[in-house]
Amino acid sequence: MNKRKNSRRKPYFGSVRFFRHLILTTIALLIIIPAGMAIYFKEQNKRLVKESYGLYSENLALQSQSDMAKNSEAVKETEPVQLSSGKYGEILVDTSSWELLLVNDTHPLSPQFKVNLVEIQPGQSVDARIVKDLQDMMAAAENEGYQLHIYSSFRDLKRQQSLFNDCLKRLQEEGLDYQQSFYESKAKLALPGTSEHQTGLAVDIAPKAYFYLDEERGGQKEAVWLAENSCRFGFVLRYPKDKENITGIRYEPEHFRYVGKTVAKFLTENDLALEEFYDILQKSSTLKKME
Repeated sequence: MNKRKNSRRKPYFGSVRFFRHLILTTIALLIIIPAGMAIYFKEQNKRLVKESYGLYSENLALQSQSDMAKNSEAVKETEPVQLSSGKYGEILVDTSSWELLLVNDTHPLSPQFKVNLVEIQPGQSVDARIVKDLQDMMAAAENEGYQLHIYSSFRDLKRQQSLFNDCLKRLQEEGLDYQQSFYESKAKLALPGTSEHQTGLAVDIAPKAYFYLDEERGGQKEAVWLAENSCRFGFVLRYPKDKENITGIRYEPEHFRYVGKTVAKFLTENDLALEEFYDILQKSSTLKKME
């Protein structure tokens, strides 16, 4: 009897059962290992992005003090610069003027930056030095039948941080991972410390009857009027179309920045972003030094 039982037992290795188990194990490993690696690298990438943003925030003050300390200094009395360009013509500009303050990712505000604010509309304040020109622009628009409203003006660092974090959180809740949410938020909102709204020189203006600040608003008659006429009052459309790679911010048909009437006219007529204007100034200065 025992002999019959032993004769029925077949070796496991090399058997059908062995190969079945081997195949199932191999398939399981082929699924588990790549999935595990994908999760691992995703978490690592998420951690690196968070650390990068954390380091950015921690070092912002140091970077600001070294690169942009001049923002908090009193404007020095200097001779205006005659900028001459075969392509853009000539312009007489005081490069040290507060009107030309450049604020973006690479030019953050100094932690000591302060601004004298005046309320221009309930809950909305701007730099006291631009109040008259802003009021004149709003009045001119109203005289021509355009009803405008200021939806956003000065925002302090804390407010900008809150808006950025809210956008970051909302995008993650919509299904984007941290890295995607971060860069999507950065395209919509300037990083805290790099927003023009913190200068008091920028305003978001839209029709009273149109509450959504989006790209669709750019085609409305009020937005068209502002884009064409704001330069008469010292303002420019700060983040125009097809300039995202230069400004770092997506097209915002409602965002207008005060740069003074001379520079505003020059930028509008030559279709230049403020970053491009600074690049021209830098090249002009370099050429003069070489001469």
